[in-house]
Amino acid sequence: MRVGVKLLFVVSLAVAMAGCASDKAGSGDSSAPVVSGSGGGAKPFVFFSQANSGDPWRQVFDRETQAAADLHKEFTYEKQSADDDPNKQIGQIESALVKKPAVLLVSPATVAVQNAIEEAHKAGAFVVLLDRSVPGTGWDVYVGGDNHAIGVEAGKHMGEVLKGKGTVLMIQGIADAPPTKDRASGFMEAIRAFPGIKVIAGNNCDYQRVKAESYMENFLQSKTPFDAVYAHNDEMAIGALMAMKAANTPKKVVIGIDCCQKEVINMIKSGDMEATFSYPDPGPKGIEIAANAIAGQKPAAKKISLQTTMVTKANADQYLAAHPGLAN
Repeated sequence: MRVGVKLLFVVSLAVAMAGCASDKAGSGDSSAPVVSGSGGGAKPFVFFSQANSGDPWRQVFDRETQAAADLHKEFTYEKQSADDDPNKQIGQIESALVKKPAVLLVSPATVAVQNAIEEAHKAGAFVVLLDRSVPGTGWDVYVGGDNHAIGVEAGKHMGEVLKGKGTVLMIQGIADAPPTKDRASGFMEAIRAFPGIKVIAGNNCDYQRVKAESYMENFLQSKTPFDAVYAHNDEMAIGALMAMKAANTPKKVVIGIDCCQKEVINMIKSGDMEATFSYPDPGPKGIEIAANAIAGQKPAAKKISLQTTMVTKANADQYLAAHPGLAN
């Protein structure tokens, strides 16, 4: 963990202040403050370190989080993107500690950020993990979709569509990111109920369209037979589809995850994609929890799972009408 010597006094002071708050909250006094910290100003400071702001789902995530924060005048809010670089994110968190944040929102780039998160928690920040979690208990609450459960539902649907027979190419996300592991393990758990289906563990394409397209181009050249693609997000599913279309590959069953783009809805309606699973944006709920924590109200649970929806041709129009803020 890289916490500079120059931060020790600030960290020690924040820990002492947090200890007093914890003692009061633990006594059953609901009016006792859960967090402290003002960022050096009159208002409490809320800092959000986003894993990246490049893909469409996270752009919607950022926009809706900012919109939710704008409704709260009782605290100041700042967001930075780590560009999927854990070292950069560690630096962001360390720098934020100087401002004594009341609440730290983090969507971890990878589990390598765990120590930095724990140090922020020890320093007195109320730590809310969004979308991605880390091991241990050195944080206060996690908000996000249940990636393992989504993987299970994707596996069940794939098995049913393939009628229990075939070969699935699984295109994976960032290797060390918990959603990657959960979306893979959930899918494989469900596929075990279909012994006639074989799964090829494809490359880690980091949730990026361009990388998935390049990987699929190379995979097609190998002439390995397959019947379907399960991508850990829609951007990689789109990349795979682009490569298959360019190569005039016979139609395959394609399932993705996120459902944050009108482009994906249109692909489902046209039949290019079989289905996707919405991955709910945890930002607004995270802001709600931050505001409540500042007001002295702890969440009832340490982990808050948001609901997902399977979107197919049957409900694509309905989903689009209910979610007009999707990215293009």
